[in-house]
Amino acid sequence: MRPEPEAFVGHRPLYARMLRLKHLTPSGFLCFVFLEGAVALGILLALAELVSWWGVLVLPATVAIMVKLNDLIAGSVTPPVRAPAPAAAMASRRVAEHVRPSDEATTRLPGMISRERGAPIMRPWAERAEAQQQWIRQSATRRYE
Repeated sequence: MRPEPEAFVGHRPLYARMLRLKHLTPSGFLCFVFLEGAVALGILLALAELVSWWGVLVLPATVAIMVKLNDLIAGSVTPPVRAPAPAAAMASRRVAEHVRPSDEATTRLPGMISRERGAPIMRPWAERAEAQQQWIRQSATRRYE
């Protein structure tokens, strides 16, 4: 079980925290539909006498079980995240990258700073330029799919 950052835990809806979802991140609206929508549907079905009044409790529990099962399946399907490399290995890799030319020089704007190499914080104009460049690359790959 991986620990979650404290900043992220506060922003997750209560429904996702109660189910301890690790791989799914439902929005607040979706959590509302899962819980209150299932309760409302259970009440409507009970009022229409299609199910007994136990259905008001069973339907939200069933939805919660299905959401948790979906989270478990999503976790088993996604590949595991690699652990970050130690600082010494990253430093030697950075030195090796500066010595030999890379293919990245042809795909990035001149003077752009690479976040992968552990460079310092970029300037706002450079972040905007990099975001626009990434958007162009992504839209170009979608055109040829």
